[in-house]
Amino acid sequence: MSLNDGALDSNQSWALQLRRGLVTLEQLKERGWLDASATDADLKIAKSALDVRVPAAFHDEINKGDLSLVNQFIPSVLEARIAPEELSDPIGDETFSPVAGLTHRYPDRVLVKVTYQCAVYCRFCFRRHKVSHSEENLSYEALDAAYNYVESHPEIKEVIFTGGDPLVLTDKRLQPHLDRVERIPHVESIRFHTRVPVALPERITPELCEMLNSLEKLPWMVVHINSSSELTDSARAAITRLRRAGIPMAAQSVLLKGVNDSSEKLQCLFRSLFNLGIKPYYLHYPDLAKGTGHFRIPLSHAIEMITSLHGNLSGLAIPQLTVDIPGGHGKIPVNSNSCVLHQSEDKNSGEIWKMKSPTTGEWVDVQYPLCP
Repeated sequence: MSLNDGALDSNQSWALQLRRGLVTLEQLKERGWLDASATDADLKIAKSALDVRVPAAFHDEINKGDLSLVNQFIPSVLEARIAPEELSDPIGDETFSPVAGLTHRYPDRVLVKVTYQCAVYCRFCFRRHKVSHSEENLSYEALDAAYNYVESHPEIKEVIFTGGDPLVLTDKRLQPHLDRVERIPHVESIRFHTRVPVALPERITPELCEMLNSLEKLPWMVVHINSSSELTDSARAAITRLRRAGIPMAAQSVLLKGVNDSSEKLQCLFRSLFNLGIKPYYLHYPDLAKGTGHFRIPLSHAIEMITSLHGNLSGLAIPQLTVDIPGGHGKIPVNSNSCVLHQSEDKNSGEIWKMKSPTTGEWVDVQYPLCP
């Protein structure tokens, strides 16, 4: 089959589709998508912390009241409520950034943040202290030190393009980053962390697929999808274009209250992904980002939920429930060897867990606030 099968007309501009996204509180208010009882002051606090962008891909379903999309993308006054345990940089990106735009937490791989802009701004974003803030963006030239760092560390085998979303860059702006990494002999693979296939499926053009397919190093596409509602016909077509181009795909999801917090919803999501040729990879417990407490359920409940999928869903379709230990201690699978409940939720506090850092081997106490 040709890579062009099922593709949009190449003359159709994905940039125009990006501009159709709603970016102001006034636009959301005009459509009746904001809580009528919400105060303008709290909504402005939410928008100042993380900008608004609701992509055209989801407008119809949000208009129909699909809460799995409303809760993810429409700002809430609850974002102005910040618990003492919540952090500006919950996973410690800055602690492990030896040069601007690069995070080196694990020996064999690095994150390179080629942009802090996205096709959609998720209200639970853990990197909200930089994402959507255009002044944080780095040019290709500004990232020169990051690529020099990769060149000087032969233990680095994988470069992960993230941000923000690397695929909101045009092909012309993305190509130099790919070329630079291609020239580093010890790097074996390139990974993209992206929401574009569902939030801006028009961006997955035949030209982009050909660019990725032509890479000497193996490109992986890790798509962030939290609800089966995100898998529109256009998104499915974009995913099919990537699959036909030979791009291996995995999915990471975040367990979110009011979005996918039932076994039935998770089963539907993971089965849909699996049937599209995407391996469900991680199910993240929400990070302790400021103003995101309304998205969390108790971690003990999350464990019960993921456990319930076994026996009801193919093992290949079940992701690993993970926690990124606050403060930069690393990502762990949630199991009895790495994560132990120390104090259960009660009326006055949340849960306290002991978690074993994969980077130091030390046990770290983590307190989650009482879930609303």
